[in-house]
Amino acid sequence: MAYDHFPLRQKSLVYNGVLGIITFVVILFLLISGSMIQHNILATTMIVLGLLLILPLILIAYRIFTILTTVYTLNRDFLEITWGLRRELIPMWELDWIHPISDFETPLPLGFTWLKGSYYTEKEISGLGKTLLIATQPEKMILVKHGQRYLVISPENVEGFMESYELLAQMGSLQNVQVESENLKMLWQRVWADPWAKRILSAGSISLFLLIAASLVVSLTKQQIVWVSMEYVPAARAMLMAMIGLFFGLINTFTGLLLYLQDRVAAFLRNLLWGTTILINIILIFVLVFMAI
Repeated sequence: MAYDHFPLRQKSLVYNGVLGIITFVVILFLLISGSMIQHNILATTMIVLGLLLILPLILIAYRIFTILTTVYTLNRDFLEITWGLRRELIPMWELDWIHPISDFETPLPLGFTWLKGSYYTEKEISGLGKTLLIATQPEKMILVKHGQRYLVISPENVEGFMESYELLAQMGSLQNVQVESENLKMLWQRVWADPWAKRILSAGSISLFLLIAASLVVSLTKQQIVWVSMEYVPAARAMLMAMIGLFFGLINTFTGLLLYLQDRVAAFLRNLLWGTTILINIILIFVLVFMAI
């Protein structure tokens, strides 16, 4: 017997979605404008700014992924919370108490968040200490105490969640479950302990660095290059190759981590996926060389 509860997602997804679209449009504007300008230094600066904005876009996309994958699962043995690439499993016997925030006279100091409608962080709260927030709506928040730690969650149906918890707590546990905690740092340590994964990811990082360096050299030392359409274009457009390599590198790395966490495929397939990053970067470097000749 298990009960899955989900947070309210609409407002969070709309806010983060709009922010992601705006960031994406700005990136496109910088990349397209930079690739059309004849002045190499200005064009290269605009394209580099566009490339730098890819990082916040990836963070926004990951936050949307985190919101979509947030689940609070209750059964007789444990409370399990999964979100993004993270997971917390707390045995039922270790839960001291669970109370809606509305039960307390003092409001929970949430502080400021850039990504409104989504509170996924660990912060120091006076009277509670380090508190892990896995929530979207402040008015739906529930405070969970286990041992010396506190969690804040926000199931859409607060009353239903509390009823499920009280019913399961009275029924008692069927098996002895231990505390489990998985985060991105632990996942990365697991991956880095794999010799083949470590070699491939290191080689992928080196090949991406060489691709970005080659793109910068070509865009700053040449006036024009031969584009894939066999016409001469401003050399700053070479930076688009770095963007392509960075995009595929980030997508492949994230997908591989997700598969590593879920153990859905054999290790050699994950390594093959990460290995395509190296191949793509090498191909793009050769393309740059031919364009610049």
